[in-house]
Amino acid sequence: MSRIAEFLKQNKQTTVLTLVILVLTGIPAFNTYLALGDPWQKIPPTFTDETFYHARVQTIINGHPTQGNPYFLEHADGPPLVIFAGTWINAIPQLSGLSLNASLTFNFVLWSLLFAASLYWLFSTLRVNSWIAVIGTIFVYVQSYSHIWRPVNLQPVYPFYFLFYIALLRLIREQSKKNVILLAVATGASFYLLAYLWQIAVITLGLLFLYACFTKKWSLGKATLLASFIGGFLGLPVPLYALWLSHSSPYFWESVGRLGLVNTHLPMAEIVYSGGWIILLLALLAILYWKSRNLREDKEFINLSLFITISGLGLWIMQGSNLFTGKLLETGEHIKTLLQPWLIFSTLCIGTLLWTRRWRLSNQLIIISSVILGVLILVSANFASHRFYSFIPARDGHDPWITAQLYAQPFDWLQEREINPVVVWSEPINDITTYLPIITKHFVLYAWAGMMELLSDDEVQERYLVSQYFNNPTLEQLKDPDNMRVYLGRHDMPHAAKTEERKIKICRIIFFWDSNKDCGTPQTPAEYLGDAFFVDLENKFQNDIKPNIKAYLKKYHVSYILKDKILNPSYHPEVLGAKRVYADDRFELWQL
Repeated sequence: MSRIAEFLKQNKQTTVLTLVILVLTGIPAFNTYLALGDPWQKIPPTFTDETFYHARVQTIINGHPTQGNPYFLEHADGPPLVIFAGTWINAIPQLSGLSLNASLTFNFVLWSLLFAASLYWLFSTLRVNSWIAVIGTIFVYVQSYSHIWRPVNLQPVYPFYFLFYIALLRLIREQSKKNVILLAVATGASFYLLAYLWQIAVITLGLLFLYACFTKKWSLGKATLLASFIGGFLGLPVPLYALWLSHSSPYFWESVGRLGLVNTHLPMAEIVYSGGWIILLLALLAILYWKSRNLREDKEFINLSLFITISGLGLWIMQGSNLFTGKLLETGEHIKTLLQPWLIFSTLCIGTLLWTRRWRLSNQLIIISSVILGVLILVSANFASHRFYSFIPARDGHDPWITAQLYAQPFDWLQEREINPVVVWSEPINDITTYLPIITKHFVLYAWAGMMELLSDDEVQERYLVSQYFNNPTLEQLKDPDNMRVYLGRHDMPHAAKTEERKIKICRIIFFWDSNKDCGTPQTPAEYLGDAFFVDLENKFQNDIKPNIKAYLKKYHVSYILKDKILNPSYHPEVLGAKRVYADDRFELWQL
């Protein structure tokens, strides 16, 4: 006991940090208990959009290591659209014998602790006071809470993201072999975890190399180039795979389009809304550098300023990268999730350094610095409130969680009766459809998340229309924005239309003085696509799918129809010759 007490005494900060993180990791379980209690049937509640990633993990558990498509039987063993090493990482606990819920809890706790450990290490590397580092780490953790809860993306990403910055700062300070290897490993790992992460790493290293060449710091330049070369070599299989898939699959660009790809050189407004805070912090560093001779001669200030400038510009340039590439894939929003932690540790780092050197600064610089840093902390606090709010324990507002527990009975029946995977037809917008591939080994006729994988637009739309047989969709219903999202994804709904809208807004700003300038009229996504698109869909349904529904059900290997008696009263499987084989108070299963 005395040894334990001595250890805790010597490691107060890390002990406090660990205990706080462990307490915070209990919030989802505590919230589940408050909301569900005894009715819980081991169906995990959802706080964000994590079901998509749960399903990807389950593809591995169910014997489909390529992670082709968790929802559609015909594509289960196909190539993945995007490589996520996090899928395999998150699958390890279940592959080791843990249940689904035990695995979710284990992963959340493990990656929360790794998040805290790596970020605290980064704060220490930035030479921030240990207690400030504890507070900062907890602050960032709360801010990123909803993302850490999500498996695959971004749960295992954050520790490697912080590791990259640790290695980057260490290399700036000392160009040793050890630091080169650390940076190379962190860079190489980024390729397998998140496409945006490795692109940030490449841009950041490129900026550091250019700086080294411009300032003739050849040792730094050689070390950066070597780390980049080794890291790029380690991660090369990922871009090579994407290159191969883009040429070998006729559906690659269609599939990426449904993820949100828009061909435009016009950046998202996020480069201002969130990226603007990067520029504000860099502007502060510039003011401090030019107005304070003492800081210009301070090696630690110079090293930290270089680190923050290089890393900040790497994020900002990546946020607006489509300006050069012409490819926009929700870049601004995705980079924002990585920018927010950067903003906090950079702000606290600069604040700590200025505090220790406050006697060297003029009153004017102290006031300017205090105002800017204070604003950035308030902005970060606002970010944190939005990410943590949905996890606040409460008894109200969780009816979907209670409903989800009713899924257990029909799922159990299917698991027991069907040894091999089968295809189930249920309403695509119902949560039970997205849960089915997670809780069972079976597949669905159509689910919105299924279109996020590699397959053609024609198949996506055809599957959707087949799934709507009992709903008999009209032209107006097909144009409904909520329905459009289900079968079009994010490309045409809403990003392409929004891109056109941004062009019009910019045109009006540039030509504000000319009231006669025609900048165009914003269009809805439906207007952007045109009436002909929807007429073709309606004709395909009425003239092809509806009279040949049995052939289409056979085409997609549909064995069962799952009816929600409350949400889907229009479902009448008996007209297709189906036999009811299961029924409870809420659901019916009909076998074709």
